[in-house]
Amino acid sequence: MRIFLFCLAGILALSGCAHYHLGSGGKPAFKTLYVAPVVNASNLPQAVAVVSTELRESFLRDGRVALVNSADEADAILTVRLTKYGRSVTAGQSTDTGLARKFDVTLSAEASLRDNRSGKFLFEKRPVEAVRQIYTDSGQLQAEYQTVPLLAETLAKNVLSATLDVW
Repeated sequence: MRIFLFCLAGILALSGCAHYHLGSGGKPAFKTLYVAPVVNASNLPQAVAVVSTELRESFLRDGRVALVNSADEADAILTVRLTKYGRSVTAGQSTDTGLARKFDVTLSAEASLRDNRSGKFLFEKRPVEAVRQIYTDSGQLQAEYQTVPLLAETLAKNVLSATLDVW
């Protein structure tokens, strides 16, 4: 009897996980997506190419929608406009508190997703941002330059989430 109850409890426990799925579970309202070239209104000119590449790569890695090469072929069109690049001091040098040692750098953007079939926006000018920390031990300019790809990757992940996750 004990063995029977033990087996029954094990079967019931395992059956609770039978319908579990990895991922967000939400299905986008579109199957194909055109990612328009990134527009830059920020003061970080080298970010356009890196952000555009990271955006496309993030959607390709995710695989929930297929990317197409023209707006005419797409069910939806994603546009991203970089709006602001900024830095704020988060830690000073131990030898001179007037000099910064660590910064938070922020790249802000607006993302819009338009249904190409109906012409209506699914969302418009949704704010998205990426924040990374840099240390200026080897120079501030070099540290910021090296952080641009990391900011682009974080921003792309946030845009992907805003676009495909259930909202």
